[in-house]
Amino acid sequence: MSSNYQLVIRKGANPGQTFPIDLTEMYIGRDLGCEIVINDTEVSRRHAKIYVQGSGFVIEDLGSTNGTFVNGQRITGPHVLVPGEEIALGDTTTLLFEVKEVDPDATRVAMPSSTGEQTFVNVQSPPNYPAYSETPVPAPTPPMAPMQSVPPVAPAPPFAGQVPPSPSRPPVPPSGPPKKKSKTWIIILVLILFVICACVAVLLIIDSMNLYCNIAPGLMNSLFGPATCP
Repeated sequence: MSSNYQLVIRKGANPGQTFPIDLTEMYIGRDLGCEIVINDTEVSRRHAKIYVQGSGFVIEDLGSTNGTFVNGQRITGPHVLVPGEEIALGDTTTLLFEVKEVDPDATRVAMPSSTGEQTFVNVQSPPNYPAYSETPVPAPTPPMAPMQSVPPVAPAPPFAGQVPPSPSRPPVPPSGPPKKKSKTWIIILVLILFVICACVAVLLIIDSMNLYCNIAPGLMNSLFGPATCP
């Protein structure tokens, strides 16, 4: 028998391992005599079985210790499988019931049967290999001519002449006397300081003797009022 269904391990030992359902009855368990062997200590020796019923497949628990679950629900009797359902054997192993992928490039060949009906068989088309092309072999390279040895060059004789002395630096002329401009600026600063001191002294004398009205009565009256200087 050949069917288009298979079981794929999603969780547990050997994830991704595929078991094609190609018999009318297949046992699932840890025993090596089962058609689908699961190497898991939580799986019983004969945990469950899958068999044909009508046009579909049915799974049934065989009294296992940790139970059989379909989409999270524990089954207590036969359950008709639907592609895409997850089968859990205990808590550590999960199988997916799915449809096999059919190669779209496969060729269907009609074969006559004893009943007169035609049976179609999928024949895989051979892979397309690239055509063989002869690669041209490059011509051998000619041998290189031997290199001629160059005679060694004799070293130059040592210089026997005298080395000319290095030119001496010109003497630095002595610094001359300071320029007269510095004295002129000193005199000007002294005179300015003297004038400032004289002005300050005059202001102090006028202030101490209250001579503002004697010197500029009109200015005082205009600034502070007409009764300031009688």
